[in-house]
Amino acid sequence: MARFLVTRTLQALGTIYVVVTVAFLLGRLSGSPAALLLTENATREQIDELNTRLGFDQPLPVQYVEYLRGILGGDFGDSYRQAGVSSMDLVLERLPASLGLGAIGLVLGLVLAFAATITTHLTRSRTLRTTFLGLGSARQAVPDFFFGLLLVLVFSVTLGWLPSLGNREPLAVVMPALTIATGQFVVYTRLLDNSLSEQGRLDYARTAVARGENRFRVVVGELLPNASLPVLTIAAINLGSFLGGLVIVENVFAWPGMGQLMLSAVYARDFPVVQSGLIVVAALFILSNLLVDAASAVIDPRVRHA
Repeated sequence: MARFLVTRTLQALGTIYVVVTVAFLLGRLSGSPAALLLTENATREQIDELNTRLGFDQPLPVQYVEYLRGILGGDFGDSYRQAGVSSMDLVLERLPASLGLGAIGLVLGLVLAFAATITTHLTRSRTLRTTFLGLGSARQAVPDFFFGLLLVLVFSVTLGWLPSLGNREPLAVVMPALTIATGQFVVYTRLLDNSLSEQGRLDYARTAVARGENRFRVVVGELLPNASLPVLTIAAINLGSFLGGLVIVENVFAWPGMGQLMLSAVYARDFPVVQSGLIVVAALFILSNLLVDAASAVIDPRVRHA
């Protein structure tokens, strides 16, 4: 087990190094931000002076080495737009709002999928299965931003039940969380449904039924732990696209999270903020996959030897 965790940790560190390098190159490929940071009437001397102050007058390899040295020393650079403010501080300041919203949306989506699938298998109802999968597919066909706007139109504008913007009121989380949860509902439902059906055909499931165990105990106690692994694995793999979707949801509902900050930083070409945001997102993605790998290895010993 220790060797498995060490291997996965080294792979995670290698992935973070690649992400850091890609973030640096993408920022530099778009050119110097001096032209945007200064006014239209800025002279050539003023642009050159700002490039020198930001280090853009140095050769690219020198900039890269300085960038890595700063990261290793915990210096991710100051924001270009907010002088003297660390870019990582800006990202970490917004991180709790994004994590809170993302966690609620992710957990709600998994709870809805597990509840729908377990109900389907306990009742053995084809009508329920068709209804859940049909509704989930219809929801997934609607883009998140449009679904979010529909929720605002119905529950805020027409009915006046829920606040549409910000996170100052507790009920403000309902619509953005629902947008996130329902977006992945059909994926988890279909995966868990197929996995439960596959587990139900195995010998140990038939033996449990032959022993006279009731259906709830067979489905929830015997089949569900094994059937959950693919769903949790896909949930961790999908975290990258999930975080990308969070950017859209945060902007639709004016949720003051990291996604909203990163989008405004891209428009302003505030490279340090964008790079810090990418590093945090990558670290979260890798950490979640590492935890899922560890959990899978504990639940199924065969994973450790794969």
